[in-house]
Amino acid sequence: MPEYRVYAIGEDGNISLRLDLMCANDDAAKERAKVLADDRVIELWQFGRKIGTFKPDPLKNERVAGWLKGELRPPK
Repeated sequence: MPEYRVYAIGEDGNISLRLDLMCANDDAAKERAKVLADDRVIELWQFGRKIGTFKPDPLKNERVAGWLKGELRPPK
């Protein structure tokens, strides 16, 4: 199974966290990396090959924050 590395990029542009992943292929690794991009920028690499950059969805974060504050109601 191919080995991948996920890097969380901090606000200062430096790596703040590294995770090693074992995934069947690039598509599976991308799906796992997207989940990690919930609140931070994520870069996915396989050795020296950059596969992609995944950014948080700002609208999703605003909706969740609104629900937590009681400003928005979840859809019924």
